[in-house]
Amino acid sequence: MVKNKLTKRQIQAQNTQDKVYRTAVELIEKKGFENITVDEICKTAGVSVGSFYNCFKSKNDILDEVYRVADDYFLNVVANDLKEGSTHNRIIAFFRYYADYNVNRGLDFIKQLYNVHNRLFITKGRHMQTVLQNIIEEGQKTGEISTDMTPIEIVEYLFIAVRGVVYDWCLHNGEYDLVEFVDNYVRRLVKVVNG
Repeated sequence: MVKNKLTKRQIQAQNTQDKVYRTAVELIEKKGFENITVDEICKTAGVSVGSFYNCFKSKNDILDEVYRVADDYFLNVVANDLKEGSTHNRIIAFFRYYADYNVNRGLDFIKQLYNVHNRLFITKGRHMQTVLQNIIEEGQKTGEISTDMTPIEIVEYLFIAVRGVVYDWCLHNGEYDLVEFVDNYVRRLVKVVNG
């Protein structure tokens, strides 16, 4: 099967979208999502407002893209890396990836995401949560994980706790090793859902 090659126009459109996205993320890191405008993103990226709207319907689509990129990473990388081992170790490793992903995004950027106006954290059906849900479902089938709560309830329970840790890390200005702290925290937390 022959793959269709992208035309020059399609490549240019993709490059423009990437440039707008990267610029918007940099501005969010510096100023916060609420403090930037589409005009500012375009001026900084050196593109027209029309080009922005060819790439994104609104400024909010930038945040949607941030989460889509994270979800794709968890679906395509993390899920494949966590196919083997005990359920407990897979849950711990999942959240190690989660903490590492946050650290790699950068403290300033994560501070901008962790606010009460960001409803994307509680969006149902995201790949990030379904990857963890699948691990928990397998653990319940093998008896490693308690069936006192549904897999969805356990996912919510664990994410509420770990997001709290990430928020605390932001409050402390990244003064401690988030990956190590989350690793130790989840090791203790996962005992609550033992089968």
